[in-house]
Order: sequence, then structure tokens, then C-alpha cells
Amino acid sequence: MIQTADKIILNKSTLSKNYDKSLFEKISWSWSNFQTHHDVAAALKEKNPYTITVLIELLKYEYRNRKEYVKKTKIPIVSKYRELLYGYFFNEYGQNKGNELYGKWLDKYNSIHKKEKKYESVDEYVVKYELEPKYKAKILSRFKNHEKLFKGRIRIDRERLYNLPEPLNRVDWRNSYDNIFVWEENGKKEARRGGSGSSGAREVNSKFIFGLLELSKTKPVPSYVFLYSEENTVLFIKKFERLCVPFLDIGANYHLDYKEEEKLTKNGLFLRWDWIGGIKEVEVVSC
Repeated sequence: MIQTADKIILNKSTLSKNYDKSLFEKISWSWSNFQTHHDVAAALKEKNPYTITVLIELLKYEYRNRKEYVKKTKIPIVSKYRELLYGYFFNEYGQNKGNELYGKWLDKYNSIHKKEKKYESVDEYVVKYELEPKYKAKILSRFKNHEKLFKGRIRIDRERLYNLPEPLNRVDWRNSYDNIFVWEENGKKEARRGGSGSSGAREVNSKFIFGLLELSKTKPVPSYVFLYSEENTVLFIKKFERLCVPFLDIGANYHLDYKEEEKLTKNGLFLRWDWIGGIKEVEVVSC
């Protein structure tokens, strides 16, 4: 049974920008092989582990083009004409049959390409001798401005900045939170990262949470919770003297027997929040 233990109302004007920066500093990624959550619990028992959870708000829409908040990269892409050539081809044959036929064409022209080296790639032979005879006239008849049709284009990729120290400064933006599991290793700090953005992140997330839950039955594991605001500001929310991590995704991609999971999560502290429209409050719940 899930019970609410506390509610933390977030007021960004009062949340602190001053916190122990060393929590994030001098950390390197661990390549240790943890097969099970038992391995995590045993390996970190005497290594002073702690967790960092960063709740991530969506970036303010009006900041999406500002270099202080987003790194923009120009990526060259093919012309509208080239895009339409392939579009007509795959619309006619479908993805599977199209790929099969295109593969045969690559085989057909590969030896010619190696001999002549007339074009940069063998694909240019396919375009010239297979696609253009069939679709070029149809495409040209659709457009009056042929110069624009053949002109190369640029796509702008936008990568939101994540203002944490290296190597923590890059994150999978599919995540709505960032879980960082830190411990001491031979006088240095190592870490692994969990989250919900990929199957690998979900597996790490579950394995480490279960492992630290097991460890926390005999030894407290402190947890630090932060907000990464819609303005790319790291704000400190709260320190918990014992393990407190997001309730989301626990068990994803690393499944335990129901009874064992229930035993591990019993009396544990977990975080829940609604991130739509900005994070206004964080609920701390206990199982």
C-alpha cells in the first residue's frame, strides 16, 4: 500500500542555487560489471554510495533558439528533388520490396563504380540510371522553381544544454529525470546513470535501486534531489538521509519476483511528481 509521507511545494524563487557542488564533481563513469542487484549491494557496501536525482522540466519554448540554453548545429541534408526521388520509389514498391530492389541495384552498379569512380558513391548510379528515368519528369512537372528544388538544404539540430560538470553534462533528453548512482572506488568517485529514456538506462535504474534498497536495510544511503528548471538552472530541493528515488520505472527491464520486490520496497521512500506545465510539487511516498 502506497502512503504519502510528505509533500514538497516547489517555489523556484526560494529553491537554493547554493549547494555542495562536490556532489557532482570529480566523478568518472564506472565500467564495473554488475550482473544482479545483489552484486550492487555487495560491491557498494563499504563505498559510501549516494544518489542524485535531477527532476527535469521542459525547456521554456521561447529559449529554444538561444545559444545560452541550446547548442544549435547545422546539418546538410539532401535536396527536395533527391528526397522526392526516393519518396516516389518507396511509395511505389513499399519499404521491404523497395529495399530488396535497391540492394540488387547496388550490387549491379558496384563493380562499375569501383572501376570508373565517376561519382562519390554507388548510389549516384542508382539515382541516374534507375530512379531519374522513372520519376524525374513527374517531379519537375510539379514545381516551377527548379533551382530551389535542386538546392542543398540545411537542418538545424538543437541540443539543450545540461549544466552539470563533466562527464554528467550530457543526458538523454527522453528522460523526465536523471538518476545518478555514486560511490567511492580506490579514493575516487565512480558512477552509473539510470533513467527511463532507453532500455539500458531502465535496466541500470532498476538494478541499482533494488541493490541500494537491499543495502539500505542495514546501512543508510543518502539521496539528494534537484530540479533542472525550464531555464536550465540546477536548483537544490532536499537531502534525504536515507534512500529516496523516483517511483517511476522501478523494475523496468530488470524484473524480480513479486515477493522479493515487495520486501525490498517495503518502508522505502520514493518520489512522485507531475511534470506537465512545470513541476509544482514533489510527493514523497512510502510503500
